[in-house]
Amino acid sequence: MKRAVLLAAAAGSMLAAVSFAASSWCLGMGGIGPIRAGMAVEQVLALADFPGIERKQAASECWYLRYHGDGSDFDLMIIDGKVVRVELKGASKLRTFSGAGIGTTESSLATMYGTRLEVQPHKYDPAGHTITLKSSDGDFGLRFETSGGKVTAIQGGPWEHLNYVEGCG
Repeated sequence: MKRAVLLAAAAGSMLAAVSFAASSWCLGMGGIGPIRAGMAVEQVLALADFPGIERKQAASECWYLRYHGDGSDFDLMIIDGKVVRVELKGASKLRTFSGAGIGTTESSLATMYGTRLEVQPHKYDPAGHTITLKSSDGDFGLRFETSGGKVTAIQGGPWEHLNYVEGCG
């Protein structure tokens, strides 16, 4: 009985540590936490095999690996078995290294990132914008989607995959 209690306590501690790790991760242009663009799905699962990972068999060459739990929600766009983009949306409380998150205002983005931002009208939301930030070498970036002056979604990864407006669609 004592052994079962100790195992249960250890498992609970491990789950809490995993939850904490994800909640402390920041989104950068090349990935989130230890997860990097270009990693194979097997590598990702070795680093972040969380209880909240939604595992669905890939239906096509482009699909999503999703983690939802404790406000540390993120989605990984997978193409040909590799991470190509990280997405924050909905109830995610995760942030970029500069502090931008869901709900951040467009004016705060301008303060954080300055003139490096490029602002375009949103493709589907007349009250929104698509705001992008390119890395100095042009290979990676961040993409912010806004509506009514506030961030509703953030994507990070290689530049070519940030412009897939409809995700895998």
